[in-house]
Amino acid sequence: MDIRVYKLEAAAMPKVNALLGSEDMFEVKAKCAKCGEAFEGKIKASEFSQYLPAEKGGKEVQPKKLCKCGGAFKFEKKELLKNEFARNGYTLRGAEALGLKEGNFLYMKADADFFKKNEHLLLQAGAKLLSGKDAQHVKDKIEAEEESAAAGMGGIFG
Repeated sequence: MDIRVYKLEAAAMPKVNALLGSEDMFEVKAKCAKCGEAFEGKIKASEFSQYLPAEKGGKEVQPKKLCKCGGAFKFEKKELLKNEFARNGYTLRGAEALGLKEGNFLYMKADADFFKKNEHLLLQAGAKLLSGKDAQHVKDKIEAEEESAAAGMGGIFG
């Protein structure tokens, strides 16, 4: 497992928060059953994965994506685009909580493939990868906080 620490300036926080908290999406390709118009793009998973109430059978129903003509789209392709950050997990802390002067810090523990596939998205959003003493200081503080919390839970449930 690799551990990476990123510094997030205030200007980068909205983009990084949107990236970290984004919902899973479906990449879809569809055609209107009525007029034949094509639709290609992304739909939120919550819009796509809809179910009938239990009293009506609880079965999955197609999303209510309608064409301009009022006809329903028939989906030819749907591919799930997962929010890898939410699935992997991360820790986000303000500088004050870590005994530092300014900024926010993102701590992530994942395998090398995760970082190879996803790190560029963080960097594009404005995160800056830390290294050296700064990264080690943040890493040590966050890990000590996690160990302390785990020990506290052990005392409660132990």
